[in-house]
Amino acid sequence: MRFTSGSGSEVQMGYAEGKSMLYLEARCIYITKAAGVQGLQNGSVSCIGVPSAVPSGIRAVLAENLICSALDLECASSNDQTFTHSDMRRTARLLMQFLPGTDFISSGYSAVPNYDNMFAGSNEDAEDFDDYNVIQRDLKVDGGLRPVREEDVIAIRNKAARALQAVFAGMGLPPITDEEVEAATYAHGSKDMPERNIVEDIKFAQEIINKNRNGLEVVKALAKGGFTDVAQDMLNIQKAKLTGDYLHTSAIIVGDGQVLSAVNDVNDYAGPATGYRLQGERWEEIKNIPGALDPNELG
Repeated sequence: MRFTSGSGSEVQMGYAEGKSMLYLEARCIYITKAAGVQGLQNGSVSCIGVPSAVPSGIRAVLAENLICSALDLECASSNDQTFTHSDMRRTARLLMQFLPGTDFISSGYSAVPNYDNMFAGSNEDAEDFDDYNVIQRDLKVDGGLRPVREEDVIAIRNKAARALQAVFAGMGLPPITDEEVEAATYAHGSKDMPERNIVEDIKFAQEIINKNRNGLEVVKALAKGGFTDVAQDMLNIQKAKLTGDYLHTSAIIVGDGQVLSAVNDVNDYAGPATGYRLQGERWEEIKNIPGALDPNELG
């Protein structure tokens, strides 16, 4: 389990007690450490509008992330909710966690355009993927994204849409049409999708809750629809929920369901030049972005 806190929260709730936002957040971080949970999502998070509006506020956000890491807590360092329309300011805010690195640079990276984001907008979203990949390359930082080619994206989006179509059919939900599958394959956002009976979707969503329908039904529907590989992945996620290994500090699920965490992949950092180094296959992947020009092909 992970706690969430962030500078500006007490101000918004009217309980700042005349103390600085950083002091109040430091207090929350120490309480989190004492509680024994795996880590903390902090960095102002959804309260970012408060510290970002005062002098040295964004600097204080970086300081609270640093305190969290110094206490050996998993640090999901926010960079999620938007706070400005300035591309320069939002990038500057990101780089403070991006360059030194945290367990999770962004607590949540929006995979949709801003107008579709139900979380009041995101500091980074789907329209930033290319720039983010280039910044990884510029600074030799493993920020978690992988360069992809358009044809590969089209193929996987089409498969995902067809898999969802199979799930809806298998669970008796309002059908997804072939027209919707085709549109979803190429759509940038909801504005590019056909109209849908949202009332019916919401009604069936409530039915899923009321009837306690679960992930195993999704697994069965995927397998029945011919998506056995996706069904297996979904089943592995259900297993992970039961084992709970992903609740260890700094845990991620990799490859075939293996969990890497501070328990079995210990932080052995011992000073400069002893930490994670971006090299080998991963560095080659980041360097070779699809948009890079080959000097040998320039006439």
